[in-house]
Amino acid sequence: MTSAGPLALLGLLAALLPDPALAKKLAPGEQVDLNRATTAELQRLPGVGRKRADAIVAARAQKPFRRPEDVLRVKGLSRAWFERVKGHLAAGPPPPASASPVRR
Repeated sequence: MTSAGPLALLGLLAALLPDPALAKKLAPGEQVDLNRATTAELQRLPGVGRKRADAIVAARAQKPFRRPEDVLRVKGLSRAWFERVKGHLAAGPPPPASASPVRR
């Protein structure tokens, strides 16, 4: 086996492990703005992985959240989940249209 084999395996394992920045828990009282948070920031919410974070971003692109409860229109987010995390949710004004990233 060449020396590149173990290095390639380590690289593959590192790619499969969660990003340490995403694993950082929210501090008490820390809030995530549903209308401005990135996918990575949304994933810091308990029970929100990449797919749900993407779904939240897609929902706000269709219609910005006016209040935190509006996030319940996203498929896969339950009232029980909302009750657990509502203290960490905010729904500030959406960013200006020109500041929104274009997805292709």
